[in-house]
Order: sequence, then structure tokens, then C-alpha cells
Amino acid sequence: MASGDVLPRFYTVFLSNISSNSLLIPRVYYEHLPRRLPKTAILTGTGGRFWKVAMMSKREQVYFEQGWGNFVADNDLKDGEFLTFVFDGHKSYEVSIYGRGECKETRAVIQVEEISDETESDNDSLGSLVDVTPMPVEENSDDDTEGDDDSGDSVVDVTPMPVEEISDASENDSS
Repeated sequence: MASGDVLPRFYTVFLSNISSNSLLIPRVYYEHLPRRLPKTAILTGTGGRFWKVAMMSKREQVYFEQGWGNFVADNDLKDGEFLTFVFDGHKSYEVSIYGRGECKETRAVIQVEEISDETESDNDSLGSLVDVTPMPVEENSDDDTEGDDDSGDSVVDVTPMPVEEISDASENDSS
């Protein structure tokens, strides 16, 4: 796709009796799908959440299936609401929901909670500086860690260091 091209998109009206467990992608949109249909797609909502859904081809029609029901429930979709899908050209879709008020709505918002690592008495003139420099961790090939995807990504330790250790470490780096 050329850089000036508009990303492919489609819309549909949500009807719970036919779209609660799976969603049929409109046939006229198939020309924008990859020739080899991916097994999964990522739906991104306006609230910042992501859903992984299975893409299935049945009788020459393409559907969002497994995982679609979670998207419907998390976004509390109601009959008659419009959904727009903007495809990134690979396997992700940005989904917008237009309620009956005809306005784009933000739903399924990510909840962000701030956590403080320090109390006020621990603060000094440097504030809350911490070192988050990645430090290699020894890999142990004998471990069968649950969720190990063998992706080749190395594990790093990003444990915050006390401010005193940061200043000691920077003095050692300069020598």
C-alpha cells in the first residue's frame, strides 16, 4: 500500500441475534484482506484495550469468531449500534463504536492506577530517580517456564535501584 493510500475500512450495524458470537465481514471488503487469511486478528478499541479474535473462512465467507464474544461483552454492544473497522494492512483493526446518539463512543477503557514506590520521608533532593537500565539475566535452558514462547527475546531485570546506588554506579562508569 502506498504511503498516500487511505487505510481500508468497513462498517456494520450490530444485531445481537446474528452478531453476538461471530461477525461476518462484508464480502465487498474481501479484496482488502491478505491473500492468505491470518488465523487471528487484533481488535483495538477506542478505550485502548485489545482483543485477539480468530478469523475463519466458511463457505467462502470470512468471520471474526473466537474472541468476538468477549469484544461484544466488554463493549456492552447494543442492537443498532454502528461499528467501523479500520484495517492496518496486516492483522490489526481499529474499531470505533457509534451509539444511538450518532457519536463515536469510548468504551472498555483501560484503567491506569498510579503506584508510588516511596514515601515522602524516603525522598531526597534527587526526587524519585531510579535506574531502569536493562541488565541481562542468566538464561537457564533446563527451566520449563510457563508461557515461554521461545521467541529469542532475552529477559532483563528492570528492578529500580536506590538513588545511592545510581550515583555509585555512574561514578564507576566514568572511570
